Amino acid sequence: MDPIINHTKSLILLCATLMILANPAHAESGIDLFEETSITPPTLDGAEIYTDTLKLILELKDINTKEPLTDIHMNIELISVTAATKTIKYIGDDSTLELNLPRQEWIILLKGDLLSTTGKDYYAAYTIDLDADTNQTIYLLPVGSVEGMVYTDKEQTQVVEGAILKFDCNADYGDPKDMTTDTFGSFKSEWLPATTCRIYAKHENQVGSTEVAISPGTLSNTQIILDKDTVVKDSKIQLILAAAALILLIIFLIHISKYSSKIPKKEQPPAPQQPKRTRDIINTLNQKEKSIVTFLLENNNESTQNKIYHATFIPKTSLSRSLLLLEQKRIIRIEKLGNLRKVKLTKWFLDKDS
Repeated sequence: MDPIINHTKSLILLCATLMILANPAHAESGIDLFEETSITPPTLDGAEIYTDTLKLILELKDINTKEPLTDIHMNIELISVTAATKTIKYIGDDSTLELNLPRQEWIILLKGDLLSTTGKDYYAAYTIDLDADTNQTIYLLPVGSVEGMVYTDKEQTQVVEGAILKFDCNADYGDPKDMTTDTFGSFKSEWLPATTCRIYAKHENQVGSTEVAISPGTLSNTQIILDKDTVVKDSKIQLILAAAALILLIIFLIHISKYSSKIPKKEQPPAPQQPKRTRDIINTLNQKEKSIVTFLLENNNESTQNKIYHATFIPKTSLSRSLLLLEQKRIIRIEKLGNLRKVKLTKWFLDKDS
């Protein structure tokens, strides 16, 4: 009988647990296990599964106070030519982060969150060419968060679902991603640089914007009113000016046509046709990657990282990340010549590997 009694007790305990979890009062209490700093979030699957690694020890400090960062949850993103992974680690009293990584170049993104604050707190992004066990001090920059609503009217009675949001901040760090409002017309953006940011919103032919001061570790609140129309309304004066401009354009084109007919035409060589593989791959790239590849195609399929930076205006950290991802996709090859980094399109991408 003892096994039957034990089994019955287990069933009763399981049912009681399920009833507690299903209790609406418990569900609505807003209990969050991660609100306690003593609880460490789990490491994500696939993080740090490498073998034959080097040890990278990072001492984390606040860039303003130069004080060590402790009791903080750190979101970590690791990007290299051969791998990309994300994980979460809790940094305790020693303020150090230990990573075991293969010998190669890495882009490391760090996002720190103190549970005692309402917003996100710290951000850092840097590149390291790991060729030996290394100890480094990393100074993290302050960030904050903002949430808000988008309305169609100043009375704030009609919210906007699906409004496109763009963030323009006065500092070039953090993670200000474009986004859209949800079904309630609300939005929330985290990891914004601690500076002044202007938030633009657009829905159909209406636009609006607002300016927000982002404070370190703070969750700011704002509202955006779509109070401007992107379509210029017709008027009699605009119609007259448009008609006059059209007449002048027609007269100009007639004169150009008569003049050009008297000049012997030179045959222009046809523009080189890109291989199908090249066109198909370009269509899969994001805007930054397309800018890099297009610049290389226009410059005899090769250039230097410095020239690409000045030609595309892509921030240095984002450029390094995009170049590593392009190399990972076998689209480019990066050669180091001293301090010079030469970037070439691969024969495979140009469909010349046969």
